[in-house]
Amino acid sequence: MWNITFCCRGAKVGKDGLAPVEMVITVDGVRSYRRLSIKVNPLEYKKLISSKRDNYVKRYCENERLKAYDTISKLEMMGYPITIEVVKDALINGVNTNYSLKDLQQDFLTISKQRVGTDLSIPCYQRYVRITNKVIAILDNKECRTITNKDIRLLAAELRGSLQASSFANQWSIVKLFINYGINNNRILGHNLFDSIKVERKPKKVEYLTSDELNKIRSTPYSSPSLQRVADIAILQANLGLAYCDLVDIKRDDIQERGGVKFIQKQRQKTGVEYITVVNDESLEILERYNFSIIISNQAYNRFLKIVALQAGVNKNLHSHLLRHTFAHHQLNEKHLNIATVSKMLGHTNLKQTMHYCEKHTTTVLEEYLKANESLHNTPSTPM
Repeated sequence: MWNITFCCRGAKVGKDGLAPVEMVITVDGVRSYRRLSIKVNPLEYKKLISSKRDNYVKRYCENERLKAYDTISKLEMMGYPITIEVVKDALINGVNTNYSLKDLQQDFLTISKQRVGTDLSIPCYQRYVRITNKVIAILDNKECRTITNKDIRLLAAELRGSLQASSFANQWSIVKLFINYGINNNRILGHNLFDSIKVERKPKKVEYLTSDELNKIRSTPYSSPSLQRVADIAILQANLGLAYCDLVDIKRDDIQERGGVKFIQKQRQKTGVEYITVVNDESLEILERYNFSIIISNQAYNRFLKIVALQAGVNKNLHSHLLRHTFAHHQLNEKHLNIATVSKMLGHTNLKQTMHYCEKHTTTVLEEYLKANESLHNTPSTPM
């Protein structure tokens, strides 16, 4: 709720006996004063403002009131929050009716940045920045209230033309989040802007290294100590299932032991979600060998992994995340760990993420069925 009234306070009287007429702006019970250009003796002001006859003070205040009402109406129409600060700024500087996509991005990112560290990671926030920059460039920083379904179709066509289907689906979800923010805050008009855009998320086949391929990486004599080091780190990552940023963050003090089992229990760098991973003898030996110091950039690591794969005779596009896939696949499909357990080891936020790796082969399915139903198959039939 807001209201506009006027006053002329005795406390503001100058040497000439006059005080400025002030506009009293009240929003949700909060009051603020804005000095106007006219000055009047407070006693005369009180007499003139209460008079039934028309006079210059009443005309002046009524004119200022109408201006304020018009300004606040524009703010409401444009979807601005009606606060003391917003109203006073608009009365002084006017209402910015040319609210562009760049303006929308600034508001959207301001709110998103406040979520970083709680339910939004820094890499995710950085994707918001990159993708909203793309939207602004493709739509030429269009004024928000003129955006139509045609603009959204153009945006989708441009993004589809430069991205693979899975990448487009991922980026489009952020585009929708951004545009819907504008719709929900009355910056963008129109409904069903996305109705004509169909996005199919085809599940990508999860690639992983087989046990034979892992053994090739273990046993290959590499052409340099640097490549041998990268190969060792690759085996370490396949054993622990950690993302690159968590792998390089391991410290000697992180190793805990309980019941003869060594493990690491920490929070993921990317999401802050807790993970627990078991450190087997091979992993501990690799960590000890390099004194718990894995100093290599993500870019260099992935670049050298390609050479490791080539020299080891592994015909796959070897990269850091593939080794994480390898861990998940082997734990779920060969060691038959519970999916909730593997999810905790990977530091996933939900089981749906982990299900992505649960690709049972025909042999595995039959073996698990027979084991689970062993008593059924071994029970002799009873004649009737």
